[in-house]
Amino acid sequence: MGTTLSFFQLNDVHGYLNLHQELFYGPTGPEYRPCGGYARIATLLQQWRQQYPENLLFDGGDTFHGTRPVVDTQGEILVPILNELSVAGMTAHWDFAYGPNRLRQLVKQLNYPLLAANVYEKASGELVYPQYQVYETAGLRVGVIGLACPIVDKTMPAHFGEGLRFTDGTAELPRYVAELRGPERADLVVLLSHCGFPQDVALLQAHPGVDVCLSSHTHNRLYEPFRAGDCLVMQSGAHGSFVGRLTLTVENGRVTAHDHELREVSADLTPDPAL
Repeated sequence: MGTTLSFFQLNDVHGYLNLHQELFYGPTGPEYRPCGGYARIATLLQQWRQQYPENLLFDGGDTFHGTRPVVDTQGEILVPILNELSVAGMTAHWDFAYGPNRLRQLVKQLNYPLLAANVYEKASGELVYPQYQVYETAGLRVGVIGLACPIVDKTMPAHFGEGLRFTDGTAELPRYVAELRGPERADLVVLLSHCGFPQDVALLQAHPGVDVCLSSHTHNRLYEPFRAGDCLVMQSGAHGSFVGRLTLTVENGRVTAHDHELREVSADLTPDPAL
């Protein structure tokens, strides 16, 4: 039969707290319809969790920056909302906008980790965040490696990456894949990346050994996973207008089947009243 495990994905929400107009390309050109908002996302996640009880939700970053309420509070307004969603982990990009110390303060308040195998203290050379985490679910050991956006210290304003050095993950990915496959005895290896879709594909093709890539940054609406070698790559739009789901069947440490959907967070979803 095999074991079934689902990954749920949010990425590049950019502080869109509520229902908003989202752009779609229809047969007659651009059209808009209302989408998104964390209260509707929460409702969708509840529905999915009943349907797919073995699951992990990841946030690809660009979370703590975007709309005015989020920027005005330097991300603070989001903390209690995010802590209600049962997120397993996140990575980052614009989340560094208020400086590395502010992001540390925000992450300390979250009930899940920020993973980044490619962010180092310039002075000490030490990693700033955990490079990966192993999750035990559905009887599987799932190793998840995080890669933050590598451009933070290169093309963003200087205060974003003050005192930090960001790499592109080419040295880190194979090293941590080997660690997860070896001593950590991971059944599945996942890359949670904010490098961008083409960058992720190039990285995965150069360094095999990853089963699933949760890609972010480029706002791609992937209606089916892209195959980079043996790796299934998903990315789920932006602005919280979509949530992605990838359900895997795993037998003897191999992915034997998958089912994917990119679900629009449409206005007809009833907002979760508590959220």
